[in-house]
Formats: sequence, structure tokens, C-alpha cells
Amino acid sequence: MPIRTAEYLYSKYWDGRLPVDPEAIARAAGVTVNFDPDMGEVFGRFERVDGKPHIYINSREGKRRQRFSIAHELGHFALRHGNSFVDTAKQFVEVPRRLVELQANTFALELLIPGFAVDILIDKRNITSIKKLSEQFHVGQGAMTIKLGQMGWVS
Repeated sequence: MPIRTAEYLYSKYWDGRLPVDPEAIARAAGVTVNFDPDMGEVFGRFERVDGKPHIYINSREGKRRQRFSIAHELGHFALRHGNSFVDTAKQFVEVPRRLVELQANTFALELLIPGFAVDILIDKRNITSIKKLSEQFHVGQGAMTIKLGQMGWVS
């Protein structure tokens, strides 16, 4: 379900250019995205304010972390996980213990790294370096390695 939901959102709101812009997709889906430098150890937060969805992102984090956090929090919204989530570094380490966090991460990986786009870059453009693929999608090499593993490109 997380992958299908991400596919639906990028098919509806993505302009087709790499890297995918999760902020633009969130805003097009009706979610307000805010950047806040005073979030401490919190990477991102999703909550409904007066019934409207809002994502708050720690602006002190690096751009790639911010992009992933937007996509992750958008996953909580799109997957209807509830009205409020706060995600810290500790929760990302504990992801395997919480199904909703695992689902939000799976959603985020698909949103930021659409599987069909990976296939095109590898099959048609012969881009096979994890570093180069990470640069194309503007994600961390760890995220790219996980995605490539999920797709069976690496073991």
C-alpha cells in the first residue's frame, strides 16, 4: 500500500523532473509545509491544525534529510496514519518496531526514488553507481542502497 500510494501521488502531482520535489507534491496535495529552526532533535512532524494537514520540518537539518522528512511526513498523511506524528533520530533507528514508521519510510523512498525512474537510469542510461544515482535523485547513498535492494538491483 505505501508504494501504490506514493505512485498515485507522483502520478498526479509530479512534474516528471528529477529530483522529485516532495515539498511541491505535498503542497499540491493540500498539505502546508513549514520549516522551523527550533525543533531540536525532531526531524519532522505531521499534524492537523484546525482539521488541515501540516508538515513541520527542522530547517537545521541538511537538505537531503529535509527532503526525506517531508516525504516521510507526507506518507503519514497519505497513508492515513492519524492526526499527529513526531519523528526524531531515535524513531528512525527504531523503525522496524513500528509498522507506521516502516510504511512512511517505504512511501518516502518510492516518492523520492520512483522505481520506474531507477529502471530507466540503469537500463537506458547505464547509470549504475550508487553515488551517481543518489545525486540524480538528491537522496543519501544509504536511502539509494535500500531502494536498490528493494528492487533487486543490489543484494
